[in-house]
Amino acid sequence: MLFAGFNVHNGEYSLLAATLVGSTANLVGSWIAYGVGYYGRAELLEKHGKFLHVKPRDLQRADRWFERWGSWAVFFARMLPIVRTFISLPAGVARMPFVRFSVLTFLGCLPWVFLLTFIGQQAGAHWKDWKDALHYVDYAVAAMIVGGIVYLVVRRTRRDADVATQDA
Repeated sequence: MLFAGFNVHNGEYSLLAATLVGSTANLVGSWIAYGVGYYGRAELLEKHGKFLHVKPRDLQRADRWFERWGSWAVFFARMLPIVRTFISLPAGVARMPFVRFSVLTFLGCLPWVFLLTFIGQQAGAHWKDWKDALHYVDYAVAAMIVGGIVYLVVRRTRRDADVATQDA
């Protein structure tokens, strides 16, 4: 979208057109991950749940969480680097209604896509420098996600060890 903003700067199309096309493209791409989650849920977990460390109770807990917070998660996750790419899959797994998913995805994409396009427009001739500088934000978010996963795995391992100790 930064490069689209550069093209807006050059007068190839408007900021509004770039934002709408970018948000629509994001929506269409999100439908694919949503469909994989929606239609592959049961089969994936039956075949590979043990390897993914997903138990039926985990899925039930995730369903309850997604029922309560899913709409907000889909909307706000669209504004977060990296996370925005992956929220569609759990929305499909949780069977979020397709129309709600689509509306929230599109509306959540608008600010992010607009911001990136606007930054690209403002960067103008220096768009490569801006793109390279913003690339490090992705690394920071990826590090936070990895840290969060490590924390959850350690916490779960300790909890399972405590349960095993209590059972013995």
